[in-house]
Amino acid sequence: MRVITLTLGAAGLVAIALVLLLAAWRESKGLTSPPSYSQPDPETFVFPETPQSRSGLPYEDVSFAVAPGQTLRGWLVPSADESDLVVVTLHGRSGDRRTHLKHLPMLHDLGAAVLLFDMRENGLSDGQGRGTGLAVREARDAVAAAREMHERGYGRIVVMGCSLGGSAAILAAAQEPLIDGVIAEASIARFEDFVGDYTRQRLRGRADWAGRMWGRFVVGLTRLRIGLDEYAAPADMIADISPRPVFLIHGGQDSVVKRSHADLLHQKTGGQAEFWLIEDAGHCNGFETAGEIYQGRVAAFLGQFRTRDDATGSPSPETQPEQHQ
Repeated sequence: MRVITLTLGAAGLVAIALVLLLAAWRESKGLTSPPSYSQPDPETFVFPETPQSRSGLPYEDVSFAVAPGQTLRGWLVPSADESDLVVVTLHGRSGDRRTHLKHLPMLHDLGAAVLLFDMRENGLSDGQGRGTGLAVREARDAVAAAREMHERGYGRIVVMGCSLGGSAAILAAAQEPLIDGVIAEASIARFEDFVGDYTRQRLRGRADWAGRMWGRFVVGLTRLRIGLDEYAAPADMIADISPRPVFLIHGGQDSVVKRSHADLLHQKTGGQAEFWLIEDAGHCNGFETAGEIYQGRVAAFLGQFRTRDDATGSPSPETQPEQHQ
């Protein structure tokens, strides 16, 4: 009888372990490939809108390498006047280069060139159906984009992203000195906490320890599943950006990424980052919510990167970039 009981007990533990593993696998898949994620067929897909069709702005199709045998693709919109300032935009999960088309007229009016591109596994950039890469792979894409802009003659490079893109912007700037500044909205500070937030929500705030453990387990499984050999959390890297400026934005009504992520990121900069909480904004819609105020805050942030030699706004001769039509 005791042997039977022990056998049944062991079988029960194995069953529980399998159920937990299956649940973690499903959550891991949802983390990297949410239901709305699907990379289009590059042979047939055509973007239904472009900078020209949406905002009347000319653009150049660009492509550049990110790793051996892998290519990133996007649009480069030149500035209205000669300028060495470029804003590299980074989309979030299930997004592509079109995510920041809504910001394009604002950034263009502020005198910046703008690079809108698809990170790997999205849009028309190369991918293998693995979904997102916990901002680590996306940060490598951002670094490749910044280096491409530097090669094209841009001397001031700002990365701007929201959600996953904001996290990638932070990691990229921490690694790449060519990046001069960061605008990060609704950014995930730690993916373990991001997963744990939803676990705690399901548990109605009870057993915080379970949320923390589950978050670590799901992120660890995700790294194995997508072959991510390295992992760093934005909260643990953001201090390395200093003394370069960082502008953190978060919506007070964001139900996707909790405000605690923004608070942690701000804390990790020692309070040095500029932090703006838009009380009425949800997830990644600060621009739509705050309108002219948003543009004014971004204008003030970008203003510190312009290289001008007179009050008229003409670029200094030694900083004029190559022309790209």
